[in-house]
Amino acid sequence: MDRKVAAYTSLELLMVLGMIAILGFLFVREVRNYISNERLRQALNQFLSDLEYVKNRAEISAIPWGIRGCRGTNRYKIFMDEDGNCRDKDITCDNANGTTVCVNIFNKTCGSINDCNNVPNSCLPLEVIKTLPEGVVFNNTFYVVFDRKGWAFNYSCGNGENNATLLSSVTGKTYKIILDRLGRIRVE
Repeated sequence: MDRKVAAYTSLELLMVLGMIAILGFLFVREVRNYISNERLRQALNQFLSDLEYVKNRAEISAIPWGIRGCRGTNRYKIFMDEDGNCRDKDITCDNANGTTVCVNIFNKTCGSINDCNNVPNSCLPLEVIKTLPEGVVFNNTFYVVFDRKGWAFNYSCGNGENNATLLSSVTGKTYKIILDRLGRIRVE
C-alpha cells in the first residue's frame, strides 16, 4: 500500500500566514477609514442642520442668534445674542450659562412656557454647547450671528463671508462650509 502524505513546509505556512496578515491589515484600515468618513459626514450634516436652525431662529424670533465653532475642538456653541452686539457672553465653547429666556418677551427669564404667555417653543436657553462625533474637529474658528433677515455677521458686526472647515483627525479629509454675507450656505 503506497500512501502519499501531503505535507507543508514551514516556509509555505509562513507565506500563507503573511498573506493573511497583510489582507487583514488592509481590511482593518479600510473599515477604519470608512467609519471615520461616515463620522465626518454625520458631523457635517449635524452642523449644517444647526446652522440652518440658528438662521431660522433669528428670522422667526427677530432676535439675533449665533453659532461659534472652536478651533481644534469638536465643540460648538449656539447662542442668542439678546443685546444685539454680535457677541456671545462667553468666548469659549467650554460652558453655557444655563439661563433660559422668553423669545417673545425680550429679556424675561423663564422656567416653562407659562412664563412666556403660553407660546410654544418660546422658552429657550441663551447658550447651548453641542459636540461633533468623535474624531472630527473644527480646523478653524467659525463665528457668525444671523439677524432677522437671515444675513450673516461676524464678531464685530461686519457683514461678510465666513468659512468653517470640519476635519477628520483620522483620515485628514475635510469639508469646507462656506457662508456668504446673505446667509446662503454651501459645502465644498
